[in-house]
Amino acid sequence: MLRENDPHLAIVPYNDENSKIFERLKQYLCEVIPYEIEVEHIGSTSVPGLGGRNIIDVLILIEKGLMSRVVSLLESKGFRYNPSASNPYEKLFLSGQYKYESNKEKHVHIHVTYPGSIEHREKVLFRDYLERNPKEAKKYYEFKKKCMREANSNPSKYRKLKDSYIKAILERARKS
Repeated sequence: MLRENDPHLAIVPYNDENSKIFERLKQYLCEVIPYEIEVEHIGSTSVPGLGGRNIIDVLILIEKGLMSRVVSLLESKGFRYNPSASNPYEKLFLSGQYKYESNKEKHVHIHVTYPGSIEHREKVLFRDYLERNPKEAKKYYEFKKKCMREANSNPSKYRKLKDSYIKAILERARKS
């Protein structure tokens, strides 16, 4: 059930504080996960100037056979595993609150995958393309605001409305 005025359902301007919060989150993840991992900042908060849902998206890269162990560890730290947003062969998805200061929290989405997966390649390609193309990032931000209005703050509908645009950006990114 959607909550009125849910801050995760509003499209907000870019905030450079998110990159600092990501660095703290990255350090935390590296401390709680006892395996060799890479942690990437992805999604809207990772692209300077790009606004979005004010959620920090994180990509954890780990050996494929250890993905489910990482999910169990993160669940023990309060993150929620979402099987409906996961593809067990490619990506496992969790979300939850990360307390980055004694009285401040940030909602995070954690994508767990392995190096070289489609999920890994596409998330990084998309981010890097928008970083190199600030006009496209601005256009995407405006498009996201329009999608959220049309979706009436329904996250599933919002994601579906963005799909074709994201695919078009990925196609251009592959060609550049």
